[in-house]
Formats: sequence, structure tokens, C-alpha cells
Amino acid sequence: MYMISFQEFPNVDKINKYFSEKIAVALSNMVSRHGKASLVVSGGSTPLELFKSLAKINIQWSKVIITLADERWVDPIDDSSNEKLVREYLLKDYASDAEFISLKNNCANPFTGSLYTEHALDAIARPFDIVVLGMGDDGHTASLFPGVDNLDTALSMNSGRICIGIRPITARFDRITLTLPALLNSRNIYLYFTGNTKLDIYQRATQGTDLSELPIRAILQQNTTPVHVYWTS
Repeated sequence: MYMISFQEFPNVDKINKYFSEKIAVALSNMVSRHGKASLVVSGGSTPLELFKSLAKINIQWSKVIITLADERWVDPIDDSSNEKLVREYLLKDYASDAEFISLKNNCANPFTGSLYTEHALDAIARPFDIVVLGMGDDGHTASLFPGVDNLDTALSMNSGRICIGIRPITARFDRITLTLPALLNSRNIYLYFTGNTKLDIYQRATQGTDLSELPIRAILQQNTTPVHVYWTS
């Protein structure tokens, strides 16, 4: 059996309230135990209200390090930047005291830049405490897209890589993404998505074995890290 728990919520507001409080408690517990805590988040529109709710909870944010599961290789002030979303919606109110580590750097592309990002991420102790992932309509998560040339490397548990450059076939911009072993090197993974279309994709992903078809299967079909799935229609 895989390490998946599935929880349905009546609406988005209920998810965001429950989830933000759960994250805050978990981060506080880790700060109490270890003096530091880490949070890996994803971009997109789905988690924005979650970020706003979380930012209003008063915990020891100065002891929390935040980074992203993936990023488009664009300037951090670009509207397509996940970092911009995090800075505008999460790193505010109480959470403005948190430390943020960017995946983007000044290299021309993520294929060379990923090596420098790996060094930057050394500042975060492993395992990550909380990883929050989303899922696309094509079954991608982070920037682990179906059909990309180096998906096997990104999913390999033996690659030795923390992050890697990705050139999606069906999406704009080159990306940098945490690899599968980096994502799984966490205490808990949360998969948060909404809508019946994505529920159908999720249900397909819990069956079948082709990771190149639906890369989210690599997260769901493993026995290393617990995965908590939160969904509402």
C-alpha cells in the first residue's frame, strides 16, 4: 500500500483554514524541536488564498526557511514568477519575517543555473519539514512535466541531483524543479488541488504505472514519504 491519505473538503475556504492552521502547527513544532523549520511551496493560483491565510498566523517565522518546488526561469519581478507570487501573498504580515531562498539566479538558463541553486539550497536542513505540491491538468507536479527529454533524470532516485533544468513541451518558459528524490526527502508531502477534472486525473494517477504519462504518479506511488491529499470540487 502507498502512503496516501485523501481528505475532501466542502469548499476552498474550509481547506485554506484547515491547511494553514495545520502548516502553522507543524512549523511551530519543528522550531520547538530543532530551532528551525522549512516549508517548500508551489506556485499557481490555487494556493494564493492559502498563502494569505497562513501569513496571518503568528508563529516564529524568523525561524522558518521557505523555498519553491519549482520556478520559471524568469526575473523574480516577472508576473510569471512563482517567487513573485510567494513574496506578494505569503511573505507578508507575520510571515514577512521568514527567510526565502530563491531557485532563480543570474545564470542564462536553468540547466547551468541549477548547480548554483543546489548550493543555495544547502542552507536548508534535510529532510524538508513540509512540501506543498499542486497538480496540472496534464498530470505534472512541480515542473516534472510529461514527455520532457530529461524526465528520467529528474525522477531518478540515484541521480544525486537536488534540482534540475526542465524544458516543457506544452508550457511556456524553461523551468527549474526540485527532483523526485529531493521532494521525497521530506517529512510530509501535501498535494492540494480543486475541481472534478483534476480529481479524475488524480484517480487515474493512483492506478497505472507509466510515470512519463502522469509524473504525479512518482509522488503518489511510493513508500518513502506520507502524502496527504486535500481536495474540493
